[in-house]
Amino acid sequence: MNCPRCDYLLWELSENRCPECGLPHKTTDFAFPPGAVHFVCRSCGQTYLGNDERGLPTPQRFDCVGCRRPIDAGDMSVRPVREGARGRHVRFGTPWEHRREVGFVCGFVDGIARLAMQPGEYFRQCYGEGHRSGAAMFSILCVYVTTLVLYLGLRLASALAPPAFGVLSFARSDLFFFFLVLLIPFATVGWNYAYGLLIQAVLFCLGQRGAAADRSVQAVAFGSAVLPAMVLLPPVGLAWYVSVVASGVQHLHGVSRNRAMVASLVPVLLAANLVIALRIAVS
Repeated sequence: MNCPRCDYLLWELSENRCPECGLPHKTTDFAFPPGAVHFVCRSCGQTYLGNDERGLPTPQRFDCVGCRRPIDAGDMSVRPVREGARGRHVRFGTPWEHRREVGFVCGFVDGIARLAMQPGEYFRQCYGEGHRSGAAMFSILCVYVTTLVLYLGLRLASALAPPAFGVLSFARSDLFFFFLVLLIPFATVGWNYAYGLLIQAVLFCLGQRGAAADRSVQAVAFGSAVLPAMVLLPPVGLAWYVSVVASGVQHLHGVSRNRAMVASLVPVLLAANLVIALRIAVS
């Protein structure tokens, strides 16, 4: 039973979190040979043999016979009782990370939907490895979708109320969006790294030492899934975006929710203050 991210051995842990890389997991994310491991109650040490087709206890939720407390098999520690017993992970890796098997479009749509509605579960299953996650590609595609939504929205607004479109003509707006499309890959990657490194700086100030910078960058990149909401409802979309990024920081770094939220929010507040200061200086 090894961590799918760093391969650390996960037997008999005090909590379901990898001591090496901080990746949280559930015991039920793994499959074992039937009868090869004991599942241990963390409260009293009572053991249970896993005997279903995945080597898990049946049922997976029950009251402990030792301490009478409710138990979820996914939260129990695991102890091997048979030599050579191994657990293979069956729930790690997202459809986007397995896009070659499930399909590029299916993986992308699944990523947008689940990051918008269940970001914690999505990041919990994410490997977090740069070469496998494709986070940069995912974020660039999300920004292209956002740009398309913005472009169609402006054209619709111009058709319904031409004066509201301002001094930009359709020709100028089309030219603007043409150059914007060309710049999107560079601007997106630049923002991912700028925001990600600021998150790293805040985590460092909060006492989080040894946090891998690429995981912060990936959290920012996958947060791009909700960028279209910032076009439709900017205040709500911005809060949603920061919340998704914070969820990524929490799960990919293995930090508390509060610490992840602070690390994700502070750079946004600094950027907002900088924009306000520049507008005041220009005016």
